[in-house]
Amino acid sequence: MKKAILLDVSAIMYRAFYGNMNFRTKNEPTGAVYGFVNTLLSLIDKFQPDYIGAAFDVKRSTLKRTEIYKEYKSQRDAVPEDLLKQIPRIEEVIENYGIKKLKKDGYEADDLLGSAAKFLAKNGVETYIVTGDKDLSQILDENINIALLGKGDGGGVKIISSEEDVIEQLGVKPNMIPDLFGLIGDSSDGIPGVRKIGVKKAVPMLEKYGDLEGIYENVDSLNEIPGIGKSLISNLKEDKEIAFLSRQLATIEILDLNIKEDDFKYKRDDEKLYQLFKSLDFKSLIKKMNLAKEAENSNFGQLGLFTAPIIEEREKKFEILTEKSIEKLKEIKTLAIYFEDRGFAISSKDNDYYIENLEKNREHLENIFTSDVEFISYGFKKILNLGYEFRKMKMDTMIAYHLLTSQTKEEVDVMIRNVIDMDLDSYSDVFAKRKVSELSEDEYGKFLVKRSRGIFDCTITLEDELEKNGLKNVLYEIEMPLIEVLSSMERAGIKISKEYFEKYGAELDKRIERLKIDIFKISDGEFNLNSPKQLGEVLFLNLNIPPVKKTKTGFSTDMEVLEKLADQGYEIAKLITEYRSLNKLKTTYIEPLPKMCDSEQRIHTTFNQTGTATGRLSSSEPNLQNIPVRTEDGAKIRKGFIAKDGCKLLGIDYSQIELRVLTEISKDENLIAAYERGEDLHSLTARKIFNLSESENVTKEQRDIAKTINFSVIYGKTPFGLSQELKITPAEASEYINRYFEQYPKVKELEKEIVKFAEENGYVETLFKRKRIINDINSKNRMKKSQAERMAVNTVIQGSAAEILKKVMIELYRVLKNEKGIKMLLQVHDELIFEIENEKVNFFKEMIENIMRNFVKFKNVKLEVNSAIGDDWSETK
Repeated sequence: MKKAILLDVSAIMYRAFYGNMNFRTKNEPTGAVYGFVNTLLSLIDKFQPDYIGAAFDVKRSTLKRTEIYKEYKSQRDAVPEDLLKQIPRIEEVIENYGIKKLKKDGYEADDLLGSAAKFLAKNGVETYIVTGDKDLSQILDENINIALLGKGDGGGVKIISSEEDVIEQLGVKPNMIPDLFGLIGDSSDGIPGVRKIGVKKAVPMLEKYGDLEGIYENVDSLNEIPGIGKSLISNLKEDKEIAFLSRQLATIEILDLNIKEDDFKYKRDDEKLYQLFKSLDFKSLIKKMNLAKEAENSNFGQLGLFTAPIIEEREKKFEILTEKSIEKLKEIKTLAIYFEDRGFAISSKDNDYYIENLEKNREHLENIFTSDVEFISYGFKKILNLGYEFRKMKMDTMIAYHLLTSQTKEEVDVMIRNVIDMDLDSYSDVFAKRKVSELSEDEYGKFLVKRSRGIFDCTITLEDELEKNGLKNVLYEIEMPLIEVLSSMERAGIKISKEYFEKYGAELDKRIERLKIDIFKISDGEFNLNSPKQLGEVLFLNLNIPPVKKTKTGFSTDMEVLEKLADQGYEIAKLITEYRSLNKLKTTYIEPLPKMCDSEQRIHTTFNQTGTATGRLSSSEPNLQNIPVRTEDGAKIRKGFIAKDGCKLLGIDYSQIELRVLTEISKDENLIAAYERGEDLHSLTARKIFNLSESENVTKEQRDIAKTINFSVIYGKTPFGLSQELKITPAEASEYINRYFEQYPKVKELEKEIVKFAEENGYVETLFKRKRIINDINSKNRMKKSQAERMAVNTVIQGSAAEILKKVMIELYRVLKNEKGIKMLLQVHDELIFEIENEKVNFFKEMIENIMRNFVKFKNVKLEVNSAIGDDWSETK
């Protein structure tokens, strides 16, 4: 029997795009194309089809369904610009494979897929529709199967081929799917459905009455079905027209496409594919597909692109770790490990192992970890925080992948898929219906072993890419040594005063209540202050304040709107802004923090090495880096972080480190001279911008403006952005910026150099050669390009400053590791907090200052520090 696969091009290319977002050459993004080709190759390998067809969507505005219901798919976001650029390339791939293209004005890809499938099935061809949409299952029949992307074992396709499969997926038979969506709607497609009816309510109705007609014929008897009450019956009656309209929208239309079976024959043109892949730097695909006779160098030379070997997946068998296998493992050079709450998986080149009950087997694990084996993992810090030590941590693949892709929130599954093209079921897919504790040792072991195996197989590719992109030093000299430092800080934690937070919380409650009283007095009645809808009605309907901007759901009441209204003199807007600010402090810090501390009243934040694209550390659970810096309430929150008895807190930070980095890189003579003379740079900038003579004093307001402008250069603020912050006109802000660059001309030159480098290479580098991909640097969209330019400049300066902190932290940890009476507790941007025994504070203060000033040396400017000692964090500022 002949076979055909029909491709939902949109579904495949979107999945490929988001899985490979940072793949690009110097001239164009390529990740969606790369992923599309790999998916196509795997499908051909799996199904060995005789025929292939590819269905394309058309513009929403041309769809016949929008004539029926104008809101249909109206909420969908526009195609991302970087994906839009790749669609012609994907079409080239399809053409070079000789694949039949299906596209018809007025109709969606689903209609074309369904129509082509029905035609082929009628001719006795076993057909597989490759898609991400379960609702295509409505056309299932004897010769039509649905292959769901990313839902199969190992993350491949899951085949839906029977009525039972559909019931398992959606709860109803294939022919009932349009009726199901008629009831429940589909938010992704903008299909409304009946109010407050979900799958749990809809399925029993369809099981009993078969379709919408049957349900409405028996609508007054629906209360016989458990869970169907009067209100739902009322909704059904009122939304009857909507239900039938929704069913119509969800029904795949079978069309006469005027096609022949032979139209779907395909044959790839290797020469054209070779030329295309060569232009896209797909050298691994050229090699994989044997497209060129001459040997191709498998190195891309492009950040974020992986030329992975084809990994032959072993059968998912593993051994339970025993004392005998431990001794065997200790003789192996390299092992990969993966850890989740219930167990460890360990993979060598040839074997996989699993060990459960960590406390019971702790001695076994410690025995391996402290041996002469080199270990690879995905997130070593989590393991160190359990109290384990490693003699040799070779590579943390999470950090290596982050350095190569600039991705900040990837799971191990995504890393493995992108590096070695091996799909894994996600955690949520595997454990959606069952708790981890309900899985057998075999099931959970397989889940973990797949990941340790994937980590092991990724390592060679990651090492090659790090070498090729000049990132080995960043990983091995900065990020890997930092893991132990951060683990030490996380385990130490910082003490808080529960009593203080309770007292301060009561004070906040009183202030919040006073604000509410004042707000309700102006609004002439109470309402839910936390409801944007109710607030919008009060401000713009009841009080008749002219609206600033609208959203899809009504009037916008975001902070930008409220601040603008406050500037216009509306007292209620000022009060609501203050209410939101205090309420956020209360719900983010005052209430949660006391609940998060341990038995010794210490808070243990998590420091994330992959949390930002610039290289700065981020903090989470709780996030201590977002505590307001310049406000009185921010200082009050810090006052609740205290030293333990017999100790003081030492706070020490770099003085204007980002401006000093700017000075070092730009080599601007005026900036260098200012620092050599020991001048206050903000006052100097104010003097130059406001044309003040030597005899004139710089006012506090002028210095504050100059300080804002100094940092605006680093953060790439536009005249409009600066005008918003300083509450001046964009013209005035533009004039300030122009005067700044007149005084510091090399800074402007540096910015131009950074942007030019980014345009030519697609990324920027810090002083220490960390790279960050700048996606929209060559975008034709002016707003996106401007944002990318600001990102490029900011990354070079902020990223360099962040790495100075990291290098210094590693050195401080090395020096202080075995010292008694001192612990490094926190890092917040350019600030470090230590807890030191009272009698040793001054000794360690002098030692730390000396290291921070001199460990990293610049040619053009000296690094300086500020320090303070106190009983709580607020006193160290």
